[in-house]
Formats: sequence, structure tokens, C-alpha cells
Amino acid sequence: MSTTSSSGTSSGTTSGSGETSSTDYGGWFQDRLIVEVYDRRPPYPDDLIRLLAELAGGAAHNAVLDIGCGTGDLARRLAPLVGRVDAVDRSAAMLARGRDLPGGDSPNLRWRRGTAEDADLDPPYALITAGESLHWMDWDVALPRFAEAAAPGGVLAVVERSWDWPPALGSQLGQIFARYSPSRDYRRRDVPAELESHGHFTRLGQRTCGPQAWRPTVDEYVEARHSQVGGSRTHMGEATAAEFDRAVRDLLDDLVAAGEIRRVGDRLDLRAGARVTWGRPHL
Repeated sequence: MSTTSSSGTSSGTTSGSGETSSTDYGGWFQDRLIVEVYDRRPPYPDDLIRLLAELAGGAAHNAVLDIGCGTGDLARRLAPLVGRVDAVDRSAAMLARGRDLPGGDSPNLRWRRGTAEDADLDPPYALITAGESLHWMDWDVALPRFAEAAAPGGVLAVVERSWDWPPALGSQLGQIFARYSPSRDYRRRDVPAELESHGHFTRLGQRTCGPQAWRPTVDEYVEARHSQVGGSRTHMGEATAAEFDRAVRDLLDDLVAAGEIRRVGDRLDLRAGARVTWGRPHL
């Protein structure tokens, strides 16, 4: 669940982070209208998936916990490369959708409903992944659970996707979200740095992966933005969502006309990347 794309998410309720909100933004991902378009987001770069498999130890018997898995953007692609993946999310709708997507029926991929704070786990895990999800969790509870569930030498990998390229798109899109978003208390955050500053995590490494080509149609791009909390159709309302769509479409048309974005047939020639930070979670 997204935390790095422009103005599309909010900080939510995170104990131990120094920031609080009365709104359960993480719960919005149980909304059918978000679930239906979640797979429109760009895929994580291939080199990110390979790196995560390496962090898991590259052994066929090693287990991975993907916490806050959503539709399994990480879990479904990691499953063929490791011994087992336990994919955990609080949203039954996300899990159901993930099962139907490519790789969702892998025999070593186990879908489990629950939260980082209360899910039944089956440790030890050589790798725990949190793809755009850790900012929704209660760190004071979740991080000690991860530390207990990690195998000796196991690590937590915090994965953040970026898809605001080119810069002209990212900056102007932020203005559109500021005008229409129902999540008004958004703040861009550096989750690994906050984890460290609050004593929850010791960083061992960090890498930027990609960028990788992403070629959505305009319709697919708009739908991808509605998969974010800041673009929630349900919480915007029909009229505001329609205005948001027109603004995004107009922006894309303007950037294509200005040569900032190339259009190939009916598809936009964009890029998407990710950053992964891995380290030891603390009790």
C-alpha cells in the first residue's frame, strides 16, 4: 500500500512514529473500489524482486512473511524463488483479489487475513517484507513481533514504490491531490529513518531499484491513482472524483503535448522504481 507516490496517501495512525491521526486510513484499503483498481499500480522492478530473494537467503526452504501484502504484488512474484511465502493483510477483499491474479494460486503461497499486530504467524522467517504498508502499523507492537518471528540472521525489508516520473508530472500531480484528496493530513515520510530514530530498527543496507518501463493507458493511469488513499473514489464522492479524473487527464495531455511524456500508440511511456531498506527489527 502506497506511501511514496505523490500526495496519494496519508500518514495514518502509527504509534511510536511521532505522528497520529484519528482516521483509520489503512482501513480504507478494504474498500471495493480501491481493491478493484489496485493491480493497476506499476509492478515492482524485476531487480527488486531478485534482491528480496537474495535477502531471503536464496534457499528453497526459506520462508518469507509479506506483511500488509495487499493483492500480493511482492508475494506472488517471490513465491517461485523461495520456499514459502505467508501473505498477510487485514483486507479480505485484497486477499481474494490476490488469489485471482497471476501467481496467486502458487502452492507455496499462503494467504492469511490479519494485521501485523494480531495475525497468526508461522516463524521463523528468513525475510519479512513490508511493501508500502509499514506506515499503517502500530510499530510498538509490530516491530517486536517481527523481531521474534525473524530467523537468526533474518531481516525486515521496507519497500517503497515510486511512480511520479517525470518530475513535471509528480509536482503538478501533487497539486491536484492537494485540491481533491479526502486525506487532508498527508505528510511525506521516510519510514526507515523514523523506525531507526525511535529505536525499532537497525539499518543494514539500502538500494534503489529500477527505474523500469511502465506503459499504462490513460485510463489505467487514472485508475492506478484511485488505488491510493488520496484518490479513494468512495471518500471523494462521485462529483469530486469526476473532477479529479478530468484534472489528471488534462495534465497528462498537456505533458504529452509539451514533450515531457511520450505517448506510444494509446500508451504512456513512463517509468517506475522502488527503494528497499533492510535491517534488523528490535524487540
